[in-house]
Amino acid sequence: MKKLVRDKIPEFAKDANYRHLTQSEIEPALKKKLIEETGEVVNATSGTNLIEELGDVYEVIRAYLEFKGVSQEEFLKIVGQKRAEKGGFTEFIEMETKN
Repeated sequence: MKKLVRDKIPEFAKDANYRHLTQSEIEPALKKKLIEETGEVVNATSGTNLIEELGDVYEVIRAYLEFKGVSQEEFLKIVGQKRAEKGGFTEFIEMETKN
């Protein structure tokens, strides 16, 4: 199985082979990792595990932003603009569309 791993994993997980991804492989790997980590959030078994998995999602997003050359400040500005326009997710409103 091939997957993107954190930078220090090769230091202590010696029973695997590692290589640096090419530039064209990075974005697909980040997208795949984001899906993987989001699934782990869904399947978290405790409060602590949930926070760890949300942290993993955050780290993948941070890496993705860096890869795309987007600063956290620029990202948060865009997020804030969308929140101002469409709201956040604080009222927990569910929508059911009409067919």
